Amino acid sequence: MPHFRKLIRSQGTTLRRFSLALLFAAPGHGEHTLTESQRKFLTGWLAKHSELHLATDADCDCQEDIIETRKTVNSVWKGVADYHPYVVTGDFNGDGHTDIAVVLFTPQRPPDQYTLAIFNGPLQIGGQNPASLKAGLNLKYHRLFFGPPRPKPYRLVLGRFDVAGIVNEPQGRSNRMVVP
Repeated sequence: MPHFRKLIRSQGTTLRRFSLALLFAAPGHGEHTLTESQRKFLTGWLAKHSELHLATDADCDCQEDIIETRKTVNSVWKGVADYHPYVVTGDFNGDGHTDIAVVLFTPQRPPDQYTLAIFNGPLQIGGQNPASLKAGLNLKYHRLFFGPPRPKPYRLVLGRFDVAGIVNEPQGRSNRMVVP
């Protein structure tokens, strides 16, 4: 059984419930491709950090899981046609602005060592540091996800395709990753 099906079964019970006041704070789903302005922002930031590069689908080594994620599996889990495991956008911290999370790597890194960068919106081209930058993470076979079918308020999730993952809890302009 692909790892993806195990993920579907485990997601419904892993996230904590949050107050009704936060229910409508986040948009309906995350995107897994960057808009032109988001690409421009990230390209500008990466130009100042030339040792880092955006990780690709091939770096994940999880092609079967990517294909499964792009397909509709059942009435609850709709396919995400633009799915890429190392890029996601959405309002992660509930402030009404689109944030981006990306996985980066350094070509000279030890094998399977990646960096997770989360940028809170609004994005300011040329002058913004990540709200969270975590290096030295083994993220091969991992993915980022945001949105349904998880309960609202949606949270950024990082984890292997075969487990529930770690949830990003916004804390003002910063973030902390917690195991549910």
